[in-house]
Order: sequence, then C-alpha cells, then structure tokens
Amino acid sequence: MSDASETVLSVVIDPGRLAAGIVSSDGDVLVRDRVGTPGREVWRSLEQIVRRILAARPEDVALPSMVGVSCAGPIDVEAGSVSPASVPAWSGFPLRDHLEELTGLTVHLDTLAGAAATAERWLGDAVEVPSFLLLLLDQTIESAVVIDGVRLRGAHGNAGSIAHLMVEPGGAPCTCGASGCLNAYASTAALETEMNRPMRRATPSIVDRTGIMIGRAIASAAAAFDVTTVFVGGAVIDTFGDPVLESLRRELALRSRLTHLSGLQVVELSGYGQPLVAAAAVALCAGAEMSRRNDPE
Repeated sequence: MSDASETVLSVVIDPGRLAAGIVSSDGDVLVRDRVGTPGREVWRSLEQIVRRILAARPEDVALPSMVGVSCAGPIDVEAGSVSPASVPAWSGFPLRDHLEELTGLTVHLDTLAGAAATAERWLGDAVEVPSFLLLLLDQTIESAVVIDGVRLRGAHGNAGSIAHLMVEPGGAPCTCGASGCLNAYASTAALETEMNRPMRRATPSIVDRTGIMIGRAIASAAAAFDVTTVFVGGAVIDTFGDPVLESLRRELALRSRLTHLSGLQVVELSGYGQPLVAAAAVALCAGAEMSRRNDPE
C-alpha cells in the first residue's frame, strides 16, 4: 500500500472510547493509548491522548506522515466535521481542522464502518471480495458498502449506512426521531434500554427478533446495492452468537427472492476488533490513491 517504513497516526472515536496509536504501513500497531469517551470536554481528552502517543514514539519508529481517523457516524467528509450520536456536544464538530492544527499533518476521515471496510479489503476477510456490505452492530450501528473495489461515499461520506433503514413500520421510536429503524432494534444501546439488563441476559425471543430485524435490513440493502456478501460483526453478534445469525439468515432467505441474490451469504468477521488498524487504512489508502493520481505511470 505504501513505503514499509511509513507510519500513520491513527485516531478512533467510537461510542465507548477514544483511542489513538501509531500504526506501520504493514498494519502493526506500534504505540497505542485509549480512554473512555467522556461526557464533557471530549476534544481536550482526545488532544491529550494524541500528545501522549506522539511523545511515547520510540526513536526507531518513524514520525507519522499523516493521520487516519475513524469516527462513529454521521460525518461530513467535505467539511471535515463529525456528528456522532454518542457525543452530543460534537454536532458538526470540525475534527479534521482541529487534528491538522494539532499535528501539522494531513488528516483523512471516514466512518467506523467505512474504515473497517477499507481495512478488510487491505488485510482482512474481504481481500478477494470486490463487492460487499459490512455491518457492525454495537452501541450504535455502522455500515458501509464496497462495489467493485470502490468504497461508496455519497454526498457526505455516509453511503451504505443502514442504521436508520425502516425494518418495522410504525415500530419502536429511534434516537433519530423516526420509528421502526434498525438502530431501534439491533443496537446494544437500544436493546439494553428496552430490556433494562445486560445483553448477555437477553431472552431467546429478543435474540430471535433482533436477528429478524437485521435480516430485513440486509435483504433491503442487498437488493439496493446488488451485493452477494455481507460481513457482520460487533457486540450484538459476539454476545448473541449463532442463534441471532440463524434468525437473520432465516429471515433473509424469506425476503431475498430475486434471482441475482440467490447466492447471498452472511459471513461473520474474523478480524473485527482492530479499529486503530482500520483508521490507519483510511490514511494509507488515501495516500496511495493520491500517489497514483500524481504519478499515473
């Protein structure tokens, strides 16, 4: 992807934590640090982590040449701003400008799922899969679509997001203000609020319903994007295990009757859990693309 000696400063903002690290162009995490996402002064906490990471860089590790950022959506890539639902104070927060001013480096930004999809194409399960949907079911629901090796981005960088796809007309209220969204039925935040208990204590009926709702969303997305592979991961899949996968596959079979979707498969991610590498992949792929444009030969 780039020079083997190159390193990237990786930054991750997800609902539960802020993380930063230095990652090599081979995908090795050389230095890392993280804290729980605070309720206030989020930027100050992130700034402190980034400063600690840069100060902790060993002498034999090259200075980062750029910054890769993955952030819970929605984002606005053109503006360089983020509006993660889990960080209310960051509505339209100009994260790219803040990080560029802090580090003096070019910052490349993507959603959590967009970054994960890029990493899976680079080093993970999707190396030989040109078109796919990637779905992460955690405290929030993040997803991204790759078609013929190209990450779809859309007007603001959120293309492929299905968290607010309607799966139950007139259903449960969602944090977005609508009702019946996938997010209201299959995010850990919504499930734990509804159950008033930890995920591990979910009843079989809740697990089954969660799988049904995920299956409905995947069926609609697969029909819209014409993909035949869907990668899934996250705390919902890890906690509910095979029963939720069985439910979603059963529902998917009922709702995916188009001929070109006959081979549609849902694959559990094997490498999920490397967000710093995913954030680095955003920058490394962007850097490689810029090099190709500047030197087409």
